[in-house]
Amino acid sequence: MMRIPYRLGNTLSFISFILFPVTLNFFSPYVSIDGALQGVITGSLVLFFLLYLSGIFLGRAWCSHLCPWSAPSDFLMSINNRCVDRKRLRIIRYAIFGIWITALVLAFVAAGGIRSVDPLHLTEKGISTDQPVKYITYYMVVLLLFITTVLVGRRGACHGLCWMSPFLVFGMKTGELLHLPRLRVVSKPESCISCNACTRSCPMSIDVQSELRKGTIGSSDCILCNRCVDVCPSQVLHVRMGKGRSKEYQVRN
Repeated sequence: MMRIPYRLGNTLSFISFILFPVTLNFFSPYVSIDGALQGVITGSLVLFFLLYLSGIFLGRAWCSHLCPWSAPSDFLMSINNRCVDRKRLRIIRYAIFGIWITALVLAFVAAGGIRSVDPLHLTEKGISTDQPVKYITYYMVVLLLFITTVLVGRRGACHGLCWMSPFLVFGMKTGELLHLPRLRVVSKPESCISCNACTRSCPMSIDVQSELRKGTIGSSDCILCNRCVDVCPSQVLHVRMGKGRSKEYQVRN
């Protein structure tokens, strides 16, 4: 199975970050709610739906290869490389997501339902920061992500604040319910020498060495960055399309 090497994925996400002033509105939960109050499906909602669809077959690969905050997150590990409490931060993330989804639904109800689709809602010129004042919003978002990541640890903002990752996770769960193949990291457990290099390298604080014993990295926090694959001295880990968590899908010699 062809895969995107970690360095190339990091380069793509860096380009995405450079373009963030242009694309900000397409990731914005505020733009979604503003449109919902007028019965409009915005470009951000279209993107979120596409993320959901990508999650069905590609898992959370978008998080490491195209997310604007992926490259900065990796860079900030040089400041704070502490592993995070994934379960606790997941509660915060889904609480934020739940509040936003509730507000979004209520906004559409208040508007009398869906009336139109406008991918360029509040982005008429196709550029999110088309006016100097809009850079204030941009820098506030970046500052929030920066502070959270530096204070919390490895990809702290991804674990605790991201309102987009739930769409990817829901896509993954949908694919599992439908028994569809999905891009994932699979393993040859019998070849593992327990060096723990994979766990140390994981930017998502996953205990990869324990996960690989099951034949695949099944955690919904896996973003398919391929870092664990690249650092494994025994070539235990590989990326391929597969189903489920059972040893039926282990890589065979």
